[in-house]
Amino acid sequence: MMREIGISVYPNFYPLEQIKDYLKKASSLDFKKVFVSLILNNHGFEGAQNVNADTWNELLNYCKELNMTVSADMNDEVFNELGCTLTDLSSLQKMGITRLRIDGGFTSEEVALLSKNQHGIQIEVNASMSSSDNNDGNALRECREFLEIVEREGNIGQLTACHNFFPLPDTALSLEDIRSINNLFALFDVPVGGFIASQLSPKDLHHLGHGVCTIEKHRFIPSHIAMLELFANGFNDVLIGDSFADLSELMEMARCYKQDYIEIPVVFNPYVQEQTKLKILEKVLVSRVDQPANLIRATDTRGIEVPHCYCAPRRKYSVSVLNNRSAQYEGEVQISLKDLGQSVEHNVIGFVHPFAHDLLPYLLAGKNKFRLVEYK
Repeated sequence: MMREIGISVYPNFYPLEQIKDYLKKASSLDFKKVFVSLILNNHGFEGAQNVNADTWNELLNYCKELNMTVSADMNDEVFNELGCTLTDLSSLQKMGITRLRIDGGFTSEEVALLSKNQHGIQIEVNASMSSSDNNDGNALRECREFLEIVEREGNIGQLTACHNFFPLPDTALSLEDIRSINNLFALFDVPVGGFIASQLSPKDLHHLGHGVCTIEKHRFIPSHIAMLELFANGFNDVLIGDSFADLSELMEMARCYKQDYIEIPVVFNPYVQEQTKLKILEKVLVSRVDQPANLIRATDTRGIEVPHCYCAPRRKYSVSVLNNRSAQYEGEVQISLKDLGQSVEHNVIGFVHPFAHDLLPYLLAGKNKFRLVEYK
């Protein structure tokens, strides 16, 4: 399945022209998806204003002009107000909504029926909670039962899933807890989306919070780093949950999301030779499949000339290159996964920036290609 990136827009908080300018910038950078919520007022968000039908129509038409697909969050109450039925979603199609995100109020059988709609509208379920009526705490079993019902009674090809976002600090999810649910959706070929935080957006959905994200540890992580981790965990769609990401954040996401490797930002020490650094930076690397216990080991740069210099202790997360004292190993790049001692064969050229520490497990045993980039 293709990866896609997206943004969220909230006409409840901002004038339409400002939102349209943001959409245009994002579209020009190949952002394809837009999340909107038709139920913000129902949730009592501070400062949210009512949005009339004309504003929604203009916004959704503009998204259509930009060839951006719209996921609209609604509950059964709004669903009925818009004149929708389980067998007729024509009003959503006329509005320009391409994905109906269901926020409660529907049974598994009703979702299955919705998924068979003839309007080509995808039905998106909340991946962060069970979709079954049976509330016995076994979310994984409930999710499997739900997917089996849609596969049997509906059109699972028109089903997608997306995790919630959590504006309130400390309330978002952990990757470990949702991995099994994501794997289950993947088993049924149902794409899964999630939200990441902007570090520079205004704080509209919770003025004392920071970031509108799915995963708690991503709340203070640069958008493109959080995006890379979600993609490494099998997410298909990654959207910024905040109102207005900065252009610099959009550009970094757009630059990274189509790459077939993971970028690892490195703070280089002042002693590394510029020529050595440039030769390492230009290479796409892969860790050996015979995974060492103590480090990530990439041999793709072997053969470059590396005069010995700054053979310092290799602290955890240090990046080293083997020098000309190491014979056939000269040029090999290593990232320390624990504190290692000094070695006359290793030049310590820098360290992985803390933002990217959690990306390192996805490099082990050749799981993903990677590239070192200079942190600035």
